[in-house]
Order: sequence, then structure tokens, then C-alpha cells
Amino acid sequence: MQYTRKYHLTSASNMTTDWLGPRIYRPSLEEVLRGALAPWTPDVHYINTFRYPTEGGFASYLAPFPKIANLNLGHELIAIDPLQRELRFANRRKASYDQLISSIALPDLVAMIAGAPRDVVDASRRLACSTCVLVNVGVDRTDLSDAHVTYFYDADIAFTRLSFPHMLAASNAPNGCGSVQAEVYFSDKYRPLTQAPADLIDPVIGDLYKAGILREGDAILSRHAAVVRYANVIFDLERTAALETVHGYLRDLGIHYCGRYGDWGYLWTDESFVTGERAAESVLSAALA
Repeated sequence: MQYTRKYHLTSASNMTTDWLGPRIYRPSLEEVLRGALAPWTPDVHYINTFRYPTEGGFASYLAPFPKIANLNLGHELIAIDPLQRELRFANRRKASYDQLISSIALPDLVAMIAGAPRDVVDASRRLACSTCVLVNVGVDRTDLSDAHVTYFYDADIAFTRLSFPHMLAASNAPNGCGSVQAEVYFSDKYRPLTQAPADLIDPVIGDLYKAGILREGDAILSRHAAVVRYANVIFDLERTAALETVHGYLRDLGIHYCGRYGDWGYLWTDESFVTGERAAESVLSAALA
């Protein structure tokens, strides 16, 4: 319940279990009893090993794809006319389409569609997600943590999760230096972000000392805050019905959705990629029909 309140910003009683998937291990009754009585339990975390690029950070996984795609950059979509099958962009350009695939977050996508019915617009606004403020801190030592990622359920700690990028690859920080990325969660629906991201830097640093991550005498070499508008989908009790309404409308228009915020699901990167492949296959099947 503490995890749900801190990470998903609402109560466990207001959430479904659809998001659990392989992320939460489901023990047998025997395992529960053994775990309650024994001093040691087996590690059943769903991630045993992982790989991370030596250079270039996580984004380097995507580096090959622009070379094999026809990209048009500098185009911010602002309107979709589903009757004329026309896209309008902030740079005043227009483009027609036969089939459309979108990974835009559903509330933003519906707001762009000309003539979207009121019930669909209302449903898109009921879809809940978290917004993440990332506070990045550089420190003059590397021994900040034994774990790559740590969760904090405490209500009096600003951040929900810490990661340590310098532990993932030496190239992520200067030699002899460490880095901390703190995640502070908000939600338009449950906990609106009402302050500037930079205002969270000092509270986060204060809590890093409180949690024992930072020590007296540490030199803080850099500090920075950024906002991830769409972070995690919140599987509250309104999600299922609202999502059926929005997805049904998009299917009626022939708009194919994909990705974490198109599917509005708790998808990892590889799962999001697969939904894009499926959307492309759906478009190709429609073109051949």
C-alpha cells in the first residue's frame, strides 16, 4: 500500500491488478509461510541480469534506426482532420495520409482530432498517468550505493526511486565521480505538479543526506532538474472503461496506436517496440485488403 501511494500516487483500493504482469512474483502459500518464518528466502526478482551500453547511454540502442528510416524532423503535430485525412503541424505544413500510426499520448492525441465527440474527450481526460521530475546530482565520489536502483516508500522522503548512472557505465560520469538520478512523482489527477522543477533540487538533496546517500563533506559538482511529462500509466479503476472508449474511437477512424502511451499500458521498451511492429503490420494488412 505504501508503494502504491508513493509510486502510483493513489490508494491500492483505487487500482486494478492489470499492471502486475511479470513484475510482481506470485508465491505459493508454502512460500509465503516459509518467507514469514525463515531467516532467508530465495531471490525471485524478475530481473536477474541486464546489459547497458558502454558508450552513449540508453539512447544508443536506438541509434541504428534513423539510418534506415525516412524521418521528417522539426514537425510538431497540432491537429488531425480525420475526414480529410490531413495532418497539420506547428510550422504551418500539412500532410495527407492513407493510414496513420501514432505513439502520441492518448489525451494529447484526442485533443488534436477535429470533431472528437465529448464522451471520447472526457474519457481521454480520465486516463491517469504520473509526471516525473528528474533531479540529477553529480558528486565527487563513486561509493554512493550498493544497488543500481533503490525505492523509497517513506512519505517524508521527496523521491520515490533513485538510480546511479555512473554504476551502469564508466562513461556516464567523470573519473572518480558519482551520479544520482532522483525521481519525484506527480499526477494531474492525483497530485498536480504546481512548482517549478528546479524548486525540487534542494529538497531532494536534503533527503539524500537524510537517507544516507550523501555524507557531510561531499562536494556536489552538478545539479539539474527536468520534467518527464508522461512517466507511468496509473491503472486506476477508471482506466479500463475510459481506454475502451478512446481506443474504440481511434479504431473507427483508422488511427493505429502503439507504444506505452498509445496502448496506455505498463510497457517496457522492448514491449513498446513490439506494439509498433504490430501497428505497422496492421497498416500493411489494411493496405493489401
